[in-house]
Amino acid sequence: MYAILQHGGHQYRVASGDRILVDRIPVEVGSTVTLESVLLLGDGAETDVAKGSPVQASVTATVIAHRRGRKIRVFTYKPKKRHRRTLGYRSQLTELLIEEVGRGKAEAKPKAAAPKRAAAPKAAAKADAVQDEAEAVVTAAEAVAVEAEAAEAEIAVVELAVEAEAHETDAPKAEKPAAPKRARTPKPKKDPADGA
Repeated sequence: MYAILQHGGHQYRVASGDRILVDRIPVEVGSTVTLESVLLLGDGAETDVAKGSPVQASVTATVIAHRRGRKIRVFTYKPKKRHRRTLGYRSQLTELLIEEVGRGKAEAKPKAAAPKRAAAPKAAAKADAVQDEAEAVVTAAEAVAVEAEAAEAEIAVVELAVEAEAHETDAPKAEKPAAPKRARTPKPKKDPADGA
């Protein structure tokens, strides 16, 4: 039986006894972890594929060691600008030994039913709260209706003012008497004999 699981944005094909390196899991070495994000579960000819949600399966693994990935050098530069920058990075990894690939998640034990309390006080309090909320909604609706009426009245006043102004502009205008034109006095001509 094998499974394809997703962890840390990566997908891994695992079977019982495999060793994988995954992103760092904050648990102690030697402890057991359960990986439940299984996308596919295969067993010979039978295959369960996740459709929208993970398959009802889980993978149990033991933490063997915490490691660091290989060093990656990142060099950036801008040509002709004397800009150079070097960065280094090593990913934090956890090595897991796959112990078991199984169907079905570990279901939580059902809790014992608690004795029922008297529901009357809670129900009455809820009913009062619902009634108060309904009254508040009605009050808000009435306020909105009043505001809408005021807005309609204001719009009607503005429309009347616009109509009155339009009637004033449609009436023939009395022409203003034209201002008399000023007489221009011609400039005296220069006499070429004056010597200029």
